[in-house]
Amino acid sequence: MPPKNPFLLYLRSRLSATIALTGAALVVLSLVVFRGRSLVPILCVLLAYVAVTIVMFFSQSGAREIVKESDESRAAAIKRKISRVADVRERISVIRLGNERICKAIEYFLLESGAYLEKCRELGTYSPVANDRIERVLEICQVFLGELDEESTGRRYGVPGTNTAPSEETAEGFARDILDCARIIKERTVEDLLGGSGAERLEIAKKLDDKV
Repeated sequence: MPPKNPFLLYLRSRLSATIALTGAALVVLSLVVFRGRSLVPILCVLLAYVAVTIVMFFSQSGAREIVKESDESRAAAIKRKISRVADVRERISVIRLGNERICKAIEYFLLESGAYLEKCRELGTYSPVANDRIERVLEICQVFLGELDEESTGRRYGVPGTNTAPSEETAEGFARDILDCARIIKERTVEDLLGGSGAERLEIAKKLDDKV
C-alpha cells in the first residue's frame, strides 16, 4: 500500500531538512553579502530550493526517504498502541475484586496478556482482536466492581433485597468471560503475531501451554 501524504513525509525527512537548512544558510549569506540588494539573490535561492525539492521528491533518493519516514511513522503508531494497551493491563493488575474465582481468572489473563505484549514489543506489531479483549477485561472488572459498590451501598442504607455480595453464579459468569478473553488473546498471539503453518502454530501453542 502506498504511503499517505507522501509529500508531507518527504518534507519531514532528513534529506529535505538538509536541503532546507542549506537554503536558509544561503539566504542568510545573501543578506550579509548583498545587504540592501539581497532581494534578487534571495528569490534565486528560494526558486532553487523549490526546484531541488521537486526534483528530489520524484527521485529514487526521495522515494527512499518517503518509505523510511512512512515506516518510522507506522512503527511509532504501533508503539503508542502497544503502550496504551499495556497501560490498560496495568490498571487491571492493581484492581482488587475480593472474589477468589475472579482473582484466579485475572491471574491467568495477566499471564497470557503479558506474554502477548512481550511478543508485540519483540515483533513491533499487535493484534486488534487481542487488544480489544484486554480492554474488555477492564470493562468486566469495572462492571463487577460496580455491583460490589451497589451491594455495599444497599447494605449501608438498609435497602430491602440487598444481597451481602454478588452471587457465586454471577461471579462465575464474570470469571468465565475473563478466561474467554485470555483464551482469545492466547490464540491471537499464535495466529496473528507468530503466524506459520498449522503444525508450527500447534507446536507454539504447546510451548505456551508449558509456560502456564
